[in-house]
Amino acid sequence: MGVLFVALAPTVRCEDDFYGPAKSKEFFDPFLEALEIPASTERTAPGSDAQAADTARLMEFQRRGYYLAYLSECPIPENGEPAASTVARLGSTLIRRIRFNYRPKHVAPLGQELFPLVDVLRVAGIGPILTLDQGLTLPTPRTGDREWMELFRRSVATAAPRENLSSGYDRIQLTSSGRDLGAGGNS
Repeated sequence: MGVLFVALAPTVRCEDDFYGPAKSKEFFDPFLEALEIPASTERTAPGSDAQAADTARLMEFQRRGYYLAYLSECPIPENGEPAASTVARLGSTLIRRIRFNYRPKHVAPLGQELFPLVDVLRVAGIGPILTLDQGLTLPTPRTGDREWMELFRRSVATAAPRENLSSGYDRIQLTSSGRDLGAGGNS
């Protein structure tokens, strides 16, 4: 995994899940556009399948080595726990997921509410792989905000230039194309 983006929590509505693809485009479209994964032109054609186009965008997102995870795996109600309390409560769980499951080359927290997470990650030794903007978390994507988009692109480009990202599919093809190492790993 090249870049692990971390947001506070998924949306309250299940149909807006990022990996769905989301019905609401408030986060989905600006986030993928900032990563230069454009909406398909086929979407505007009569009879086109918008869901198939969004699924193709998600596949490209993953092919580039990106992944979106949440600090809280469950939505946080509007008047629920403050973000700082959520970070304090769930930070250690995220750290374990980063170390043992995700193992990214870079971690990019999204949204100012995750600023307390930066210190938690640094104390845990994850600081060197953090992707920040002048010590701050990357802002949450917003439609039509060109300043945010440029900032976001610069930050991500310094962490993982597009031409250097490994998709993971390369490794899969390598192992399935004749380099069978057998059960014990010896050739």
